[in-house]
Amino acid sequence: MKARWAIEFVGTGSYAPEQRVPNDHFTSYLDTSDEWIVQRTGIRERRIVAPDQSTLALSEAASHAALAEAGLTPEDIDLIIHATATPEHPLPSTACELQATLGCRWIPAFDIAAACSGYVYALINAAQFIQCGMARTVLLLGSESLTRITDMEDRGTAILFGDGAGAAIVRPSTDPERGILAARWGADGSRAKAVYVPAGGSAEPSSIRTVNERLHYMKMQGRAIYKFAVTMMHSLVAETLDDAGVKLDELALLIPHQSNLRIIESAAQRLGLGMDRVAVNIDRYGNTSAASIGLALDEARKEGRVKPGDLVMLVAFGAGLTWASALIRL
Repeated sequence: MKARWAIEFVGTGSYAPEQRVPNDHFTSYLDTSDEWIVQRTGIRERRIVAPDQSTLALSEAASHAALAEAGLTPEDIDLIIHATATPEHPLPSTACELQATLGCRWIPAFDIAAACSGYVYALINAAQFIQCGMARTVLLLGSESLTRITDMEDRGTAILFGDGAGAAIVRPSTDPERGILAARWGADGSRAKAVYVPAGGSAEPSSIRTVNERLHYMKMQGRAIYKFAVTMMHSLVAETLDDAGVKLDELALLIPHQSNLRIIESAAQRLGLGMDRVAVNIDRYGNTSAASIGLALDEARKEGRVKPGDLVMLVAFGAGLTWASALIRL
């Protein structure tokens, strides 16, 4: 839908664990090869949380980076929206724990569980809270410790995922031309089990059996997700541009969820968009779910690939199945 949500990014930040795991790690015990992984996914390495790290630690580091760039303190934040599929605990929300860890005031804080679409879901929510006057300075994050729920004995998923966090601080913009020009989001719950963790919830509580059967790890229908993602990315970008009355050649950068390089390339080809205008970092981070767009946006800003006034498209899809897009004038 067309939107005129006048917001601006006053700071972004990201964090990835220090430990790099190259493809060769998996070739030592799985029936795979570096060539096979690169050819099918585009991934060459990924980051993995240290034993003493977790989602909260990644979120805290990314938040401090965003605050530093914005020249703000935790006391300036009046809302935290935290997107993750790997929360610190089943309850409370990781957003509440982050509020305390950062030293914020007793501000509202909540998590969003939209998997890989989470960062864009969080941004859309942040913009609406700002527009209606319920918040002024919002800290939003996508943060994941996906390797904690990845079955490292499953060749189909072990190679795909990594850990990281991306944060942003958004505020009202005094320039009505800046902000979100159009956004779309949705979900198809009938395909919920295309990507899911079978056990650990109320439907299948933890037990010796669920642990022994490895039901606390992600299960994924890779082929179905691939087909869905290619089609959805193409249509979301085209429809969101159309909503805003913007042409593709006006777009400075497309920042897609980093699920698979082949999906990104296929969608870009169908759109007629050169890869020089597409943000790609999956080769270095793998699929970091809700963190991927935040990581890529922060990199693009720091590297000067985008500047104030540029048109940037965020687009994501993930478990749920969920999807979301946002066309932003920075």
